Amino acid sequence: MPAAGAAQQTGEETPDLFRDGIEVIGQREVAKKVLKENLRELIAPIPMFDVIPRFFEPLCVKVVGMAPDASVTITDRINRTALDVGLDPAKPNCRANALVVVVDDPRGLFEKMLTRRRGIVGIAEMRDVQTRNLRDELRARKPAVAWNLSTLSNNNGATLDGEGYVIATSIKASRIDSNFYRPKSLSIVLYDSTQIKNVTLGQLADYAAVHLLGSPRRHIDFASVAVPSVLSLFTQGPEAAPAELTQFDKAYLKGIYTLEAGALRSRVPGAVLAGFAQQCEDQQDSCRMQLKK
Repeated sequence: MPAAGAAQQTGEETPDLFRDGIEVIGQREVAKKVLKENLRELIAPIPMFDVIPRFFEPLCVKVVGMAPDASVTITDRINRTALDVGLDPAKPNCRANALVVVVDDPRGLFEKMLTRRRGIVGIAEMRDVQTRNLRDELRARKPAVAWNLSTLSNNNGATLDGEGYVIATSIKASRIDSNFYRPKSLSIVLYDSTQIKNVTLGQLADYAAVHLLGSPRRHIDFASVAVPSVLSLFTQGPEAAPAELTQFDKAYLKGIYTLEAGALRSRVPGAVLAGFAQQCEDQQDSCRMQLKK
């Protein structure tokens, strides 16, 4: 074995051709474990066998209550995120289905919506949070309050009769997918302008994007969360919170938008892990998961 002997004589170490590959695989496994552990803390507790609410039509963003240039900045940033997750671009003069509203009296505005703009608040059966809970959050002066309206549909369109009961008209059957899907029809993020003084436009846009496109948990215990997320904006404060969408935020949104229309909640973890792996490939990254400092 002359080659080995030569290496020993010169004091050189034989290079480990697999070391880097093993390290990357190890980092990915750690990242997957961290993602799965934190996913349940950050996303809404949808029943395992319910379908995931999300947009299927292009996102049409409208920002209300900001200066024109700020509105354009926020709109463009949210639109980029929507395109990144796979939604088609909206057409000019589209009808808004994603509202970002900034106002100094969100509680008063909400009460006016209930009487004058009921379509924005929606009926209880279509909304993902009850009216009394929204009122409680507004009364507590949360810096941001969000809600979503969605319907239950299948390939033949809406499937609710006049009494609110589901009419099954699809012949599709699957143990991992539902006969139905739940398209969002309208998503709203309502900001309290008196509590966002030091928040950047990028943070406002990215925080809104996760709520508009996804279904994050309404009350998150960030002490139990190891990964950074823009969702911590109003818990950590704008200086300490991430300045933009994090690895987790991007993987979560990318994951749910790669699932089929009727995918059940139980498939979300696998989809998010796949979304994270795709990030690594696209960015030629080592997949080392960033943790909170």
